[in-house]
Amino acid sequence: MPAVCLTVFLGLLSLGGSQAAPLTCEEILKPLELSSLNQVPSLLRYTDCLAGCLAWIHASVDTQEKTIDVKLFYNGTLGGKDTMCISISYNYTQHDNKTWSSVFLNPSSMVLLTTCPDCFLTLERWHENGKPYRSLKLLSRRRELTAAELDFYKKQVDCLNLPTAVFMDPQTDLCPLTSTTAEEVVESLVTRLMQLLSQAFVG
Repeated sequence: MPAVCLTVFLGLLSLGGSQAAPLTCEEILKPLELSSLNQVPSLLRYTDCLAGCLAWIHASVDTQEKTIDVKLFYNGTLGGKDTMCISISYNYTQHDNKTWSSVFLNPSSMVLLTTCPDCFLTLERWHENGKPYRSLKLLSRRRELTAAELDFYKKQVDCLNLPTAVFMDPQTDLCPLTSTTAEEVVESLVTRLMQLLSQAFVG
């Protein structure tokens, strides 16, 4: 079962010996290049506190097609229905050697930052109602990070001048791979609406 995480915004880099000079913000936030993405773990978990729901993703990196295909699984609501497990698919396309772009929900750009071997750290930027936003998200297969990893993530957050990270409970069960797709939920809602309209006209 994929595991992990913290919500807003973490990361890690292997730290050198105690005598090594402190890393600069430029080094800490150096984006990964396409050639570094072959070993990205596929099943990852994070806690999305903004949406108020636990979520995880299945990520697939195609270095030849220069795309990252993502399937997001989350426990939430759609169309006024009760809380349920829903999956949504979207992708990122390489803009240059380090930057990726997507039009999912809002047009956004993303860079991947150096992090632990079984993690996936994204720094996304987008505009909403004319205002710029940034989001630093860490996904991992593990439920807990080490003290060194947590310390390093705090340095990344500080370098980006982001608010203090919020830690979420990683023990909650995740939605299964068989979760209903958003398209299926919408289709079901449309069918139900048509049935109600039909009954109203018959009545």
